[in-house]
Amino acid sequence: MASLVDVTTPTPAGDRYTLNVADGWKQGRGAFGGLSIGALVRAIEHRVGDPARKVRTVTAEIPSPVLAGAAEIRVDIMRVGKSLTAARAALHQGGEIRCHAVANLAIVKPGHGPPGWRDIEAPPAPPWQDLPAVPFNAAMGAPEFTQHFEFRVVEGIPASAKDPRVVGWIRPRIACHVQDGGYIAAMCDTFWPAAMVRFTQMRPMATIAFALEVIDGLDGLNPDSPLLYRGTAPVLRDGFCSERRELWGEDGRLVAVNHQTFAVIA
Repeated sequence: MASLVDVTTPTPAGDRYTLNVADGWKQGRGAFGGLSIGALVRAIEHRVGDPARKVRTVTAEIPSPVLAGAAEIRVDIMRVGKSLTAARAALHQGGEIRCHAVANLAIVKPGHGPPGWRDIEAPPAPPWQDLPAVPFNAAMGAPEFTQHFEFRVVEGIPASAKDPRVVGWIRPRIACHVQDGGYIAAMCDTFWPAAMVRFTQMRPMATIAFALEVIDGLDGLNPDSPLLYRGTAPVLRDGFCSERRELWGEDGRLVAVNHQTFAVIA
């Protein structure tokens, strides 16, 4: 079985990249959004080629499903500054752009600049070892890609007609020892939309816009450790839902904040 890193790592091919979009990772018609966006971010990281410049922000759109099979990724460096690089990448398939992303990568300078603060706290949750793993499978109607992850849910079961909020632990079934910006982007997209908790029956949804802010990142965390996830969906109107997502480390750090816009398909 391929790991999350395996399926989101494109291959350099001249001034472009190729990606074999793996089968077995679908969410609906196409690959789950985290695979597509993670691959674009990883292509950008490779093209920038500077480990000191860490991904700080990513904005992305998925205008069309990314299908299993061959795809091409094109990366453009928009600007290289003294401490920040801006780059964009687009995934081409079937003669059209299926997904694109813009990322800012910056040199981290601990101890410099204005003082920092964090006025949000991690959601209360039992240790992940104290919760049972949820056995998602296709027979339950779960998306195909969920077979590659271990979910331990604190609250937020789909179609339970409760508040649109999800809290739980998540980790890949195969540990990923490359925990870069591409990995963080992919992990933000693993849980189901919080709006599904408010629904009384399952309804297909798709990410159309994605914005990521990497806060403390994953440096120094055990790759085998899960991440604590929280998602809330305060607004759904006209078939579109706005959702805020957070990833927290087992040590209490805020790894990243993610904002997504979902379209309710039916």
